[in-house]
Amino acid sequence: MVAKKTFGRRIRNLIAAFRGLPPEEGISCLKKAKPIGGSISTLLKKLNAIKITPQQTIHQNWPSIVGEDMAKRCCPVKILNDDTLVIHSFNAIIRSELQIQKLKILDSLHQFPNCAQISDIRFLAHKSAATE
Repeated sequence: MVAKKTFGRRIRNLIAAFRGLPPEEGISCLKKAKPIGGSISTLLKKLNAIKITPQQTIHQNWPSIVGEDMAKRCCPVKILNDDTLVIHSFNAIIRSELQIQKLKILDSLHQFPNCAQISDIRFLAHKSAATE
């Protein structure tokens, strides 16, 4: 049994024009093309990709949250499902100092949009490539 081959709409319309028949017009031929820029912005809005996340806000404002000197020695990593911010620090002394300033850091975080829901901070040791 030989498989039946079908032609695309463009070829079928070419054959129809050769035969003197009207071209086949489907729904896609009746619609006017939309500029892709509008479609992309609509898609980004649907996916909430334009919305700034709490993680982005924290990373952008990290030096003002913990201070310039401390920002060089620690970094925010992620926000857990229970609204806990995880911060990696490079040594135990920095972790202790951050622990002392925990309430001040939480107050600073709550000043920024999308960060009011953060209720706790967890401090973890940063594992460098040299210690692994």
